[in-house]
Amino acid sequence: MMQVRVKPKRSQIKFEFIFIGLVCFFTIGLFVFKTLPTHGEFRVWFFDVGQGDATLLISPKGERLLIDGGPDQSVLSKLGTILPPWDRRIDAVLLTHPDADHMLGLISVLEFYDVQQVYVSGEEAQNAFFKAWSKRLQEEQATVIKLKQGEEFKFGGLDVHVLWPRADREDFSRNNQSIVLDVHYGDTSILLTGDLEEEGETELLAIVKPIDVLKAGHHGSLSSSSYAFVQKTKSDFSIISAGLDNRYGHPHPTVLERLKDVGSRIFRTDLDGDILLSSFGGEPVVKEKPLPF
Repeated sequence: MMQVRVKPKRSQIKFEFIFIGLVCFFTIGLFVFKTLPTHGEFRVWFFDVGQGDATLLISPKGERLLIDGGPDQSVLSKLGTILPPWDRRIDAVLLTHPDADHMLGLISVLEFYDVQQVYVSGEEAQNAFFKAWSKRLQEEQATVIKLKQGEEFKFGGLDVHVLWPRADREDFSRNNQSIVLDVHYGDTSILLTGDLEEEGETELLAIVKPIDVLKAGHHGSLSSSSYAFVQKTKSDFSIISAGLDNRYGHPHPTVLERLKDVGSRIFRTDLDGDILLSSFGGEPVVKEKPLPF
């Protein structure tokens, strides 16, 4: 017997497309609901971008500050997972210092996102990467602000203190000119150190205090997280951003031992993937939070 294929009606096809579209919409909406902070919540995403740094702060009022952008465009995938696909707002980006593993991703961010302000240390580099960064800043006509030690500003309910660089220490290396931020929200305190090394850390020993979370300097290199600095900050949690099996051997075993000696719980992007800090103004919660991209 010959079989007769019955074509689906146009109304049926239209319904199927609508149904699939609604499923996709609610799936995206549910995922965004889980990745965006709730009212009054402060979130910090320490992205796994390989051998580099990229950290997204989302304030309790929803303002977004991206600190460094990693060595390539992978930060765009991370942001695209965290933020709604229709939302291209980044309130501010901050380049701690002009090394490629911190800067290159930010060039792409400036291109694809609406960035209002750009914070820099004022340090420059004589290479093609920095030229591309400078060109993009000019094309986007972003407001560029140089940060120096002693400055303070509010960011969406956060208190941000600039601990470094100091204007009279321009003889320091590029790493030791990294912007260092002390960020507070209620009882939660975070110290973000860029690639600051022991020379720069020594300059800060007189002003740093015990903190909740330390973003360890220079990817856990032996040149950073000196014993004196780790003892002074006594962080409950330490975050190390490094690439899996990187050629530099980051993080160094000695640094890991120093952090363990002060009782700091260590999270590493090379082993733990993306890391999420959340706080409602009390003690922060830090956990692994792998993203699909």
